[in-house]
Amino acid sequence: MMMKKDRKTLLITTLVCVCTLFVYIAFYKFFPLVDTPVLDYRIDFILLTGIAFNIILNIGLNFTVCKKMGAKFLVGLGKWIMPFTAIFLLLISIYSSMFPTSSITDSAIYVFVGLLFIMSGNYFPKNHVNPYIGLKFPWLFNDEKSWDKTHKLAGYTWILAGIICIAQLFISPLKVVSIPLVIILVGILPLVYSLMLHYTRR
Repeated sequence: MMMKKDRKTLLITTLVCVCTLFVYIAFYKFFPLVDTPVLDYRIDFILLTGIAFNIILNIGLNFTVCKKMGAKFLVGLGKWIMPFTAIFLLLISIYSSMFPTSSITDSAIYVFVGLLFIMSGNYFPKNHVNPYIGLKFPWLFNDEKSWDKTHKLAGYTWILAGIICIAQLFISPLKVVSIPLVIILVGILPLVYSLMLHYTRR
């Protein structure tokens, strides 16, 4: 059963998501002549889907195992990630529509994603074994030492991935390899490392 504080968070975050969708719809209703990028035609669907995801996340993150085993910051971030994302998408959508020649939209997305990686990576080592918060590698669920080592490594790799996301805005050569590098650092490297630990401990 959800506590009063958790129900309040669910209500507030859902209202933020709903209001964001209404503001988006209202903006394009009253400013129909705005030159809208192709991406904006999908944002209303993304915002609508975000309402459902927000409810699911807030309910799921109130499971006892999440509260006890997950890093407190990551649990809170998970509950608020959809409202933050919805507001961010609304702002860049309106801005890119009003200033279609501006390149700030792509830059803002890289910074937003980069900051999420950095914040998540910083708290990864504080996660204890659980199937909801952290890396979802099933072979780690019964191996606390390997879980801890993998999340400690992932903490560094996710932070580095976030730095690369932001740095590529200022270092042109990084733009060519930034996406493959981020994929390797966020997913492949922790996966390979966790498998190595799993099979060497058998």
